Amino acid sequence: MEGKNFIRDLNPITQLYLCLFIAVSSLFYDYRYTAVLIVVMIAIAAMAGKAGEFVGMWLKSIVLISVVVFVMQALFLPGDTVLWKFWIFSVKQEGIDNAVTLCTRIMGVGTAAVLGIKLVDVGKLVVALEDRGVSPSATYVIVSTVNIIPQMSKKMTVIMDAQRSRGVETESNMFVRAKAFFPTIGPLILNSIVSAEERAITLEARAFSVSGKKTRLHTVADTGTDRALRVVFMIMLAAARGGGGIKRVGGQEGGL
Repeated sequence: MEGKNFIRDLNPITQLYLCLFIAVSSLFYDYRYTAVLIVVMIAIAAMAGKAGEFVGMWLKSIVLISVVVFVMQALFLPGDTVLWKFWIFSVKQEGIDNAVTLCTRIMGVGTAAVLGIKLVDVGKLVVALEDRGVSPSATYVIVSTVNIIPQMSKKMTVIMDAQRSRGVETESNMFVRAKAFFPTIGPLILNSIVSAEERAITLEARAFSVSGKKTRLHTVADTGTDRALRVVFMIMLAAARGGGGIKRVGGQEGGL
């Protein structure tokens, strides 16, 4: 059981507002503002006790994507001001400028998304959305979509362990791994179909499709602090939007 924590105990809708504010406001300014936001997000993750998980996922996804995009933009975007050239490759000032702008947006929006993944509890989010009138069918689609990759990953691990227990080689070069991978696809698909049927039966047993008011085992509090924070985030977002256009490297500015 996790103890009380101000960040984790916020209403999931409030947490989504926070991530939305960070993601959208990062589009209005240059890399310096986004750098500050990243430091703030790491601090928020640390306050929630998720710093290690957040930074690990951030480095493996958003930072890696940004590095690849930066290199591709810098090397292959056309321009007149050549900064460095080797063989068929050349780095141009225009490519650097566009790479910085694009990677700034990727870092801002992507890091906010990673923070949301680590902060928002999907179960609580579903309850909060249903309290606001969202259809249970829609919330079930959300839960299924979020959980499909982790569930299939766990099933794949179980199947691969079963293959190894039968003496099948699964850990060697790429060709051996490919040879062991394809026989697992059939059991994985069949297992997923059976699981879907089992979930449907379980939902019907819990009166999922029955109309009328239903009771819940867990409730999600929506405190005055949550409501005040959501208003603050929206005001801050409006202020950020009104503060000017997107500031690009080189002094150029432009709106969305």
